[in-house]
Amino acid sequence: MISALLEVFREWFLSAGVSDEFLPIAAAIAAIVSVLAVYVAGFFVISFLIHKIIPFVLDFISKKTSGEWDDELCRQKFPERLSHLIVALLSARAVPYFFAGEPKIESVFAVVANLYIAVSVCAGIFSLIETWLACMRSTREENENAKNGVPVKSITQAMKIVVAFATGIWVFSILFDRSPMYFLSGLGALMAVITIVFRDSLLGLTAGIVISVNDLAREGDWIEIPGQNVDGDVIEVSLTTVKVRNWDKTIANVPAYTLISGAFKNWRGMTEAKGRRIKRSIYIDMETIHFATEKELEHWKKIRILRPYLDQKLSEIAAENDRIDDAEERVSFANSRHLTNVGTFRAYCIAYLKKTGWIWQNTEEQSKNMGLLLLVRQLDLGPTGLPLEIYTFTKDTNWIQYEDVQSDIFDHLLAIMPEFGLRPFQEPSGRNFESLLNLRGNALSTIN
Repeated sequence: MISALLEVFREWFLSAGVSDEFLPIAAAIAAIVSVLAVYVAGFFVISFLIHKIIPFVLDFISKKTSGEWDDELCRQKFPERLSHLIVALLSARAVPYFFAGEPKIESVFAVVANLYIAVSVCAGIFSLIETWLACMRSTREENENAKNGVPVKSITQAMKIVVAFATGIWVFSILFDRSPMYFLSGLGALMAVITIVFRDSLLGLTAGIVISVNDLAREGDWIEIPGQNVDGDVIEVSLTTVKVRNWDKTIANVPAYTLISGAFKNWRGMTEAKGRRIKRSIYIDMETIHFATEKELEHWKKIRILRPYLDQKLSEIAAENDRIDDAEERVSFANSRHLTNVGTFRAYCIAYLKKTGWIWQNTEEQSKNMGLLLLVRQLDLGPTGLPLEIYTFTKDTNWIQYEDVQSDIFDHLLAIMPEFGLRPFQEPSGRNFESLLNLRGNALSTIN
């Protein structure tokens, strides 16, 4: 096109009386400026039309369909970026036609058009990735089971990094007129410098991939990181950071590398098992532990949930004691079997826990729920008495309901202990010492 205009302007300037010395320069400048003006004007006109038509058509189609993904494509500006790509392709195709005969100008505009194509492709792929991320999040909100997937934001960020890296190689190959393989072959030598300069970023990137692949943390997980003052729900998992909303409503941004370089606790297993553990002890005053008397046995038989245990145990004990021929030996606690108040109380604790309906039972149903045991056991004796540990799991993992259930259980067990002749152990307080001093004073006054 420049060659054709060059002849036209040469004849026009010749007829206008321009000297032969300036005629080639004037004709060349006029031809180039005219072609540039036409090219730029055509570029803006076509760009304006395409940016009006493509988004309008795609938006119209998305409103007519029932799916959400096409609406999300429009929200992520995919039609606009597709318009840029179409304009870039048309511009690249038009360069040889407009600037034929001027290789330097043609090469410059070809490079610019190809760079425009590369950036438009990258932006379009980014829109597709963001659309996929938004659709996945929408699916998770609608489907409770889909929340157990791998963190999708980390995957999308990794995809963006790969696309951006590939685009960078493409751009360099355009600028330096080299094959992309040329830059990829020299990447190995560059990696040493990149590793040193971007060490922290690369560690975070690697940690984010490890967290995503191994499913160490998801959005919605409750995690604790000792020594970091982090204790709350994960609200975002990215390739470099994990964002946690603590229970005091502060937001903690934890480097992803922290989760794989140190220890942290994830409470997701509790939620998946649908059981939250109670592991707390009642400390019994050892001076109150004794063998059960007949009067106590008669009283305990009136406790409905304890009656099956007493009937079974008393029949077993009676059968075993009947094997002792000597009646005098049978009376001795050392020679025969007898129930104790602490053992009966332990049986009562188990029966009470099963009766509440708040606790997982030691049944086949429980075995399917990851070993949610129901156990009441004695721990090692110590200076604070005999620890009787309640080890069980509540059916409700919600924090408020869990604390209510736990408190109700121990309220009842502490209050029922006197029924078994037991007393919880408690360190002496000021009131205890005051009572001792008053007794001593009364005793002295009586003597005097």
